[in-house]
Amino acid sequence: MIANILIGAAIFGYAGWALVRHLKKSKEGECSSCSSGSSCSGCSSEVKSNLK
Repeated sequence: MIANILIGAAIFGYAGWALVRHLKKSKEGECSSCSSGSSCSGCSSEVKSNLK
């Protein structure tokens, strides 16, 4: 019984953490949330100017 509660809490805790992380990254914008930052070719010049 206790093991089931711990496993359930771990699953819901991870789901909550992943949701919060996703929401924070989506608020940063397309290129800011990318691990490459503004160095990739897919980042437009308008977005690059906003990053500075």
